[in-house]
Amino acid sequence: MAGKYRNVLRILPGAALVALLLAGCGGSSRPDRSAPRGVPPALASKWANQASAVADAAAAGNSCQAAQLAAALRTDIIEKESQVPARLQPALLTGVNALANRIVCQAPPAPQTKPSKPPHKHDHHDHHKSGDKHGNDG
Repeated sequence: MAGKYRNVLRILPGAALVALLLAGCGGSSRPDRSAPRGVPPALASKWANQASAVADAAAAGNSCQAAQLAAALRTDIIEKESQVPARLQPALLTGVNALANRIVCQAPPAPQTKPSKPPHKHDHHDHHKSGDKHGNDG
């Protein structure tokens, strides 16, 4: 159980970094109308939800699902990188790569089965109490 929480603690900072980058990308006290403001709100929301899903899966002990979700998030961010202002791309890519690289899919151990009982051996002696060995009385 302690290992599960240690893994979650390793993953959460990466997910939090991605979520913070996405949530914070776009606001400023002095808007500069000539430069792109940040990550488009629809992408920021989508990616933040995906990062939260990664963290939730990791917290639930589903490392394989968390790894798949992190890989999907990384792929999505890479595919839409051109929609992100250049000044934000390095931090975003570093964060999502760190997140995806930290998660290791650890399949749960296979349930142990009890060894089966050896088959019951039938003793074929004395089945034919009278007659010869083929059951003939005569």
